[in-house]
Amino acid sequence: MKKNLLLAAALCATLSASAAVEVCFIDRATDFPELPATLAAGTKLAESENVVMSWTNEGEMNGQNADFNGIKTILVNGEAIDLVPGVGGVVNPAGVDVTAGPAQGGVQYCFTVKKDGWLIIPSKISSNKNFYAYEGSFEGEMNLMAYTLGMALYGDNAKGKTHAVYTLPATEMGYCDFAAANIDDFLHGGKAIDWPYRIFFNIQADAPEYADKLNAGNGTGVIMFPVFADAATYYVFATGSKMNTCGAIFVEGEKQPSVSLYGPEQHGEDGSVTRAEQNFVITGEAQTPPTGGIDNIAADVKATELDWNAPVYNVMGQKVSKNFKGIAIQNGAKFIVK
Repeated sequence: MKKNLLLAAALCATLSASAAVEVCFIDRATDFPELPATLAAGTKLAESENVVMSWTNEGEMNGQNADFNGIKTILVNGEAIDLVPGVGGVVNPAGVDVTAGPAQGGVQYCFTVKKDGWLIIPSKISSNKNFYAYEGSFEGEMNLMAYTLGMALYGDNAKGKTHAVYTLPATEMGYCDFAAANIDDFLHGGKAIDWPYRIFFNIQADAPEYADKLNAGNGTGVIMFPVFADAATYYVFATGSKMNTCGAIFVEGEKQPSVSLYGPEQHGEDGSVTRAEQNFVITGEAQTPPTGGIDNIAADVKATELDWNAPVYNVMGQKVSKNFKGIAIQNGAKFIVK
């Protein structure tokens, strides 16, 4: 298991991970042990030092995963962050006016931040759905962010590509620039952000390929965009389907972080081996995936042998109870609690 997630602030000094990379992931087993479940609007899904993630609209939530086809790790500025079980929902978001914003309804995730930086949302990306990231509020103004979307591609319709990326044209404020000369590459003459597949391969709405609804299936990917502490809120969602994510990764500062998708080779039941280790660059330079495991693990340590007066955390940096089982971290030391 990789030493891959930023731990709580109390433990940061004992680990080599960069403090600039902050993980705000959902702890589904602890906070949402029984799914599906109906959540009230505004229910907190996850929280870290600088990010709060909430369920935007009242509705049913179910268990979904952000990883797909073996891509289970996101590399951010050299840190390997393993994806965890995520959540989705059963109601599609309502309509979207790209210049005015979305209607309120369906599966939408809300984020607030305390510092300026970059928000990276790992997700299972469907190549034939529409994806959005808005800044603002439903009661006021909404602005479409000039986000970057990157994903792993699979299947014959991927046209030989292993992954693909697009970034919406940006204004100086980081919003989508609807006056940009190439804006039609992303809208294709319509009033919605087009499917990733059609943007990747510049397939117009009236092209023959559209009749067959060609796509490259689903793949692990990310949506990323700059965020600002003085903004109201950020909303991330998909239309045409429900978005599935496990949370967010926050990187403080103005510089866009380096982000890659990483997955090991897959072994089929028939003995086949496919998709050997991959490092799909989304932004920045190619990164070297870290190797090795968690250091200083003491096997067969029983829960009763730990000093529960000191805080105990899991590998996600989340505080855990005395009933926790698994890899625990206390005062910088790591244990397997059985």
